[in-house]
This record gives sequence, C-alpha cells and structure tokens, in this order.
Amino acid sequence: MAELKNALRAGDVWVPGSRQFRDFDEYLIEREAFTAQTAAAVTGLAVATDAGSYLEERLATLNRELTLTNQLARNGKLPDVELTDKSLKIKPLDDAVPPAAERLIRDANALLPHVKITDLLLEVDRWTDFSSHFTHLKSREPARDRALLLTAILADGINLGLTKMAEACPGTSFAKLSWLSSWHVRDETYAQGLAALINYQHRLPFAANWGEGTTSSSDGQRFRAGGRGEAIGHVNARYGDDPGVLFYTHVSDQYGPYHTNVIHSPIRETPPMSSTACCITSRSCASRSTTPTRPGLPTMCSRCVR
Repeated sequence: MAELKNALRAGDVWVPGSRQFRDFDEYLIEREAFTAQTAAAVTGLAVATDAGSYLEERLATLNRELTLTNQLARNGKLPDVELTDKSLKIKPLDDAVPPAAERLIRDANALLPHVKITDLLLEVDRWTDFSSHFTHLKSREPARDRALLLTAILADGINLGLTKMAEACPGTSFAKLSWLSSWHVRDETYAQGLAALINYQHRLPFAANWGEGTTSSSDGQRFRAGGRGEAIGHVNARYGDDPGVLFYTHVSDQYGPYHTNVIHSPIRETPPMSSTACCITSRSCASRSTTPTRPGLPTMCSRCVR
C-alpha cells in the first residue's frame, strides 16, 4: 500500500474521475486538435513545434553563448569572474545594506522587549488559539493543560526531545510529556494548528505590506540518510541513488510557511509537491503558485487553509 501511495502521488498511477489524481494525458491537448492547430499554424507557441528545428535552434544559441564566454574568459573580461586552467574565482557580492539601515535595525531591536520563548508561545496562543487544534486522538477534545502541550510542541520544534525538556522544566515529567505527545501531537493536528496561525497572520493589516496572500513559492531542503539507495533501485536525476529525504516547503507571499511535503528523494519532485500542496482547497480562492507545478493541480494559499 505504501508503494501504491507513492506511485499515486508521483503520477505513475491515476484514478479515473479524480480531480487531483488524474491521468497526466488529460492535462494535454487532444492529439487530433493539436494536429489541426499545427497544420493551421495557430498553436500560439513561441517556439518551433518540430523537435528537430527546436533542438537545432537551441544548440546554435548554446554554441554562440559558449563561444562568447570562451573569448571573454581568454581575454580576462568575464564580469566578476576569474577563470583559469586551474581554478574558477567568483567575486563576492558587495554588501548592499547601507550603514544607516544597519543602525536602524539595531535601534529597532533595542525597542523590542526581551521575552522568553515560552511566554511568547503562550501569548501567540491567546491570540490565535492554535493549541485548540491539537485534539485527543479518540475523544477529539483539546488538551486540558495547554502549557504542558506547548512544552511538548516546543521540545519537538527545537529538536530537544521530551527527555531533556522534562529535565529542564521543573514540575513536569517525561511520562506526562510522552502521554500528551502521543495522544495530541500528530501530523494532522500540526497542519490544523499551522492553518490557524497562517489565517491569523493573513487577517492582520500589516501582512498586506508583503503581499495579498494569493501567491506562493516552494523549495526543498534535502537531508541524506544512512544505508545504500542502489539496493532499492530508485535513481533521482539530481541526487543519484544516494538515500535521503526532501522536505518541500510552500511559503505564501506574506512569508507564511503554510505547508511542508516530505518526499523521498528518488521520486520525482514536481507531481508530489503540487498534488499535495493544497490539503484543503477553496473553489473561490484565486491563489496561484510562482513555482512551476503540474498544470491543473491546485495550490494552497493562506485563504485556503480553513
């Protein structure tokens, strides 16, 4: 079932009638219609539709640019680059922040009160009530001791672990934190709690200074794992057969990280990241992603997380 799930998310298996897991060919123009458009030269494409002509044109452009680069490198005229037979040196970027801005940053930071991270969590929870979404697995009731719940979440967030967190916090124990984490802290409760935070941020007038909350961008961070990937038989075009996990994060234009996909790196990235980018979609939402994704698949913005 796990392999079937991965294949479904990768687009290798599809479900007839599904909007999210459709056959990839359904996103394309029908072959008969494309043939008629090509014959009438009304495809509307800015490139040649003949593969041989397109590749020949791109190869000529590549050779021209490479020739120019070689000439500039030979004469030492490459901008901000020094290329020799032994090394390639790139000039570091100049600091674009003026001294006045640095002073303003220091003065602004000096005005902010110094608070403990635990107090900050409690205050944000009073604003957003995000902890109420960490419900019990069976009863669906919120945690009675919210301070203890936030302690378990903090231990998870800073990667301290429940044992060390229990030792650092008087009045609690590993047993209490472990019980609460097992029954209240799950992937689904994290997603719902994060949705509450993103929606609260989206409603703040100050957030409009960064964007409308209707576009998003995505990027991944890969972490290598132990073992040998060649035994599985999966090969990724970028990472080869080295085992690892990719954490693909979607960020709104208001700088809200509203969703993260965990992707096995040998699998193609684009279909899984786009097909699960919107876990709860709204038909009235006009959100769009600035990261290229598979056409026709939804993308979640802060307005979609309800």
